[in-house]
Amino acid sequence: MKTETHSRKYEHENVRDFEVFRKRLLAELKNFQDRVARARQELPIDSDPDDEAGIASRSADREVTMGNLERDLQAIVEIERALHRLDAGQYATCVVCQSRISDARLKAIPWTRTCIQCAGRGNQFAGSPLQLNANLAHS
Repeated sequence: MKTETHSRKYEHENVRDFEVFRKRLLAELKNFQDRVARARQELPIDSDPDDEAGIASRSADREVTMGNLERDLQAIVEIERALHRLDAGQYATCVVCQSRISDARLKAIPWTRTCIQCAGRGNQFAGSPLQLNANLAHS
C-alpha cells in the first residue's frame, strides 16, 4: 500500500513537473518564432551593391542570417516534437534506449529526445542535423 501511495505521489509530481516543462517549451517556442520573424524581416534584399566590398559584406551577412534562421527553424521543429511527446505521455523518455531522461538534462535542453548516455554515443537523434560548413567557418 505504501508503494502504491508513493507511486501516485511520484506520478502527480511528474505531471506537475511536466507542466513546468510545457510552460518552458511554449515560452522557448514563442522566442524562436519571434527570432525567425525578425530574421526574415532583416534578410538582406538583393540589390546592386556599389563595389566588391559591398557584395562580400552583403553575402556574408546573408549567410550568417540564413544559418541563424536554419538553426532557429530546427529548434522550432524540435520544440514542437517535444510538445507532441508531452501530450502523448512520452516526454522525458529517450527515443533510443527508452530510459528516463534526467531532469537536469531536460532543464538544460527541454526539447531533447535522448538521455545523456545516448547523446554521448553520437546517436543520430542526439542533436541537430544541421552542420557547420567548414568553408563558412573560415571565411
